[in-house]
Amino acid sequence: MIGSPNFKIEDHLTWRKLFSQQTLRRKQQMTPEFIEGLRILEIDEAEIPDLQRINRKLRSLSGWQGIYTEGFVEAIDFFKMMSQRKFPIGNFIRDSKDLSYTPAPDVFHDLYGHIPFYTVPAYGDFCQKIGEMALKYIHVPQAICEFQSLFWFAIEFALVKNQQGIQIFGAGIASSFSECAYALSDRPRIHAFDINVIRDKRFKIDVFQEDLFLLSSPEQLYTCLDDFEKNIHRPSST
Repeated sequence: MIGSPNFKIEDHLTWRKLFSQQTLRRKQQMTPEFIEGLRILEIDEAEIPDLQRINRKLRSLSGWQGIYTEGFVEAIDFFKMMSQRKFPIGNFIRDSKDLSYTPAPDVFHDLYGHIPFYTVPAYGDFCQKIGEMALKYIHVPQAICEFQSLFWFAIEFALVKNQQGIQIFGAGIASSFSECAYALSDRPRIHAFDINVIRDKRFKIDVFQEDLFLLSSPEQLYTCLDDFEKNIHRPSST
């Protein structure tokens, strides 16, 4: 965890380009929870939002806050932050020469893609519970991998079925123009959301996701953790 970065004029211009690039995607593809979260937190294209201002609103809504970090946060530290209702925010923004690529989660991915969902109390409760549950298994590497898979396919790359049809529910998709185009095309394999399939599904972070999971509703996600833990990998007794 570090202090607030001093973003430059060109950083804010990059934010504006990224935000504007997603305008049509937001209207056509994004779940209402995400759109409403942006509105509530007043996250717009003008500039990289002031995190302190965002946090004041967020804490009053769900008890969550964003915390600036540098580089990747290791799994155990990440789940510890989640258990404390803290979400890591990359302290940089990607190079404007390639808006589609960032070497690590940047401020656009985190603050635009993730944080709006945390205005929903049930979503925040679910994410805190993931963190608390994962920390019970910090000495079981296989179990931690299973929690990482759940986070990846449920929080980063989930789709959801609602009255508008199939829409984007994952932050990793929401924050990427190319992932938005890919996720709702006919190219990925779409599977019903199944925690017992997801727990054993491994992923790569630097490619399009060939397999995506479709929630029947957000509530299906919010209520899955007890069943997920029942079959979590545990070391054999000796």
